[in-house]
Amino acid sequence: MEQIQAVQHVDRYVHQRRNTDQKFVNWGLYFFVLSWVTLGIYPLVIFYRRLDRADLFRDRRAHYYDSVIEATRQYAEIDRSYSAAHDDINDLERFTRERFKDEHKPIKAGLSLFLSIITLGIYGFISVCRLMNFWWEIQLTEQDFDEKLSVIWTKLALLKYPLTFEPNEELHRSFGLHLFLTVITFGIFGIVWDYRLHTDPEKVYEEFHSVEDEVLSTLRSASPTSSY
Repeated sequence: MEQIQAVQHVDRYVHQRRNTDQKFVNWGLYFFVLSWVTLGIYPLVIFYRRLDRADLFRDRRAHYYDSVIEATRQYAEIDRSYSAAHDDINDLERFTRERFKDEHKPIKAGLSLFLSIITLGIYGFISVCRLMNFWWEIQLTEQDFDEKLSVIWTKLALLKYPLTFEPNEELHRSFGLHLFLTVITFGIFGIVWDYRLHTDPEKVYEEFHSVEDEVLSTLRSASPTSSY
């Protein structure tokens, strides 16, 4: 029963992506129409939503990783093979918690927007830098997580072929370079920068979802003989 509940938790966080991993309004419509019609108010809304989208994605990933680890632990215990993967499971759990504690701290959209306003936009650059780093680093975390999980699942005979996640190199962007190019082009490159901030997450959703579906499918099909 516990193993079934653990898989249900994985299923829950996989399907939460319907609410968290969403595309925003078309960038052209937002930049050339809505920004002007709302007298500059809508860009503030978009700024908030971009930061909040990252935090929502971060929280979903953290819960997803925890539930996958727990489902794996429950499977190993039911299948009486926990000793073979005990250390690896604990290492994976420690790895994910350290990554989210050190590398994936919440951006806190509301607070970031407030600080950006009272600092006349200065803190906004800090928030954008953190946003850019997040969408790259969360991919590296996913890649490492999948590799470590594949090792564990192979030991548990849950998997024949390793899980694969390929980070999108386009999102490995330099904040300093983007800022420099924006300054020397008198803001023109800032338009390109804004477009990338708006659309970059959409370039990685599919890869994340593909691995999630494979993980969920594997856990659903797992049937330890001792559980019957």
